[in-house]
Amino acid sequence: MFNILVVCTGNTCRSPMAEVLLRHKIKQSELTEEINVCSVGIYATGYSPASNLAQLTMKSQGMDLSCHTSRQVTKQLLQAAQLILTMTAAQKQALLQFDPTQSDKIFTLCEFVGQAGDVADPFGGDLDIYQDCALQISNLIDMAWKKIVALEQDKYK
Repeated sequence: MFNILVVCTGNTCRSPMAEVLLRHKIKQSELTEEINVCSVGIYATGYSPASNLAQLTMKSQGMDLSCHTSRQVTKQLLQAAQLILTMTAAQKQALLQFDPTQSDKIFTLCEFVGQAGDVADPFGGDLDIYQDCALQISNLIDMAWKKIVALEQDKYK
């Protein structure tokens, strides 16, 4: 199984939306037996639900975040992943400090697709900000998809 770990700060907005968007892409591509994705937060307090606006945003796209509970990143989760995608450069740096041995597989989502910048935190914003954030994440996942599939296939070579 090719494991993808998606990371943000609190694991209640961006990374849960990225997780469900990636799960949808995996299911559409009929790769549920080959690729797994989960999300965590660097400063997750543990067992918090996805924010209401993240849930509404995903629900409007036919995806469900109602069962999500936040989890804090651990070295074990980092080590089990073949690809780690953060929302910001600061989160990437925090992970590199936490476990420098995983540096070859940690990227910002933007960096992974060859773009500069970060996925801004929608926390505290209105529904439009959450929808814009989800659209940005969805577009980045679309751009990353062929590369993700190629990495998954390369693990068997």
